[in-house]
Amino acid sequence: MKRILCICLCGVLAAAIVTGCSGGGSAKKPSSKVELGEYKGITYTPLSMEITDEDVDAEIQELLDAHPTMNSVDRAAKEGDTVNIDYVGKLDGVAFDGGTAYGTDLELGSGRFIDGFEDGLIGASKGDSVDLNLTFPDPYTNNPDLAGKDVVFEVTVNDVKESIPAELNMDFVSSYTEYTSVDEFVNETRKQLEDYAERLAENQKEYDVFMKVMENAEITVSDADVQSYYDSLYSTYESQAGAAGIDLETLVGYYGMEMDAFKEQLMTQAEEATKQDAVVRAIAAQEGITVADADREAMAEDFGYEDVDALVADGGEDMVESYILMEKVLDFVTENAVAEAQ
Repeated sequence: MKRILCICLCGVLAAAIVTGCSGGGSAKKPSSKVELGEYKGITYTPLSMEITDEDVDAEIQELLDAHPTMNSVDRAAKEGDTVNIDYVGKLDGVAFDGGTAYGTDLELGSGRFIDGFEDGLIGASKGDSVDLNLTFPDPYTNNPDLAGKDVVFEVTVNDVKESIPAELNMDFVSSYTEYTSVDEFVNETRKQLEDYAERLAENQKEYDVFMKVMENAEITVSDADVQSYYDSLYSTYESQAGAAGIDLETLVGYYGMEMDAFKEQLMTQAEEATKQDAVVRAIAAQEGITVADADREAMAEDFGYEDVDALVADGGEDMVESYILMEKVLDFVTENAVAEAQ
């Protein structure tokens, strides 16, 4: 059960359970109508699981790039160097809030600071003091009071450091990994990539096969079932917002969405989840697939609950049943799928 599922319904149900979206069975057994099409012998195109030497090299290089050695240099700073600086930002000669810091490392060219700040330090050396006459962008959401204002940053350069790329050797392996030799590190990196590729291929297979099953079925969903899923999802997001100490509209705004667009997207998701749940239940009924106590116990353990009662208290009995049925039906249709020759 510890697999990454691409199917919408499993994600919906898992989110509802994990966030404690209780409601005594918010994923009700559907009154929607389903006429199943072909769901056994579905063909799919296997995703390649081959991991090349180039893939392994790229993965290792990414780790090396993330851990360069920083060496102080006695020369002028250039783009790509990291400078350690103290700075005070002033507006009309007065230091403004949030414009002062000491001992800050800044990579020149990173774009972390406003336009002109990093470029203005190129050519500076350790011990230099530099006044940067800059203008804040307009708008400037971090501090609207500074938007479009001309300011001066008084900067002291404490150090200039250059980045030396890390090399794959025993020093690096012992410092940043748990392995005892370079060969072991390389071999385990390949194995991890192969395991990931295998999981990805299995997830893609599940998605492709189930989407074909959905396409082959004729489904009529009831408004009541869709609304039930919508209410469950909405409650889940409200719980997430509440846990973060904010209201739902604020949470939605963090994702760059308006509430109307969010609700429309949620309704679309609820409709799709309702259709999938209806198809899952139809296949389960056709094939005699049921939910046993052992399934509930396995799910409780997988989600980190003390026991089944705690799981059901959070997710609701029908929600738990829907999740388990989805997993078992996914197993059934994928086990009966046929790979196309490549």
